[in-house]
Amino acid sequence: MNILVCGGAGYIGSHMVKMLGNKGCNVITFDNLSSGHADAVLSGTLVQGCLSNTQALRDLFQQH
Repeated sequence: MNILVCGGAGYIGSHMVKMLGNKGCNVITFDNLSSGHADAVLSGTLVQGCLSNTQALRDLFQQH
């Protein structure tokens, strides 16, 4: 199952990404890294972008 986590590089989001990855989910993390850290994303794929950027969201949904 593919799951998108917005803000998955922050404290709470990174724990959710880790849990979902351990459950066997294909996790895609979308985060602008303004307060999160790329190293905190321990499962799946990290896509850097901002929710206000509609083109980045279109690209994200098209690729995943």
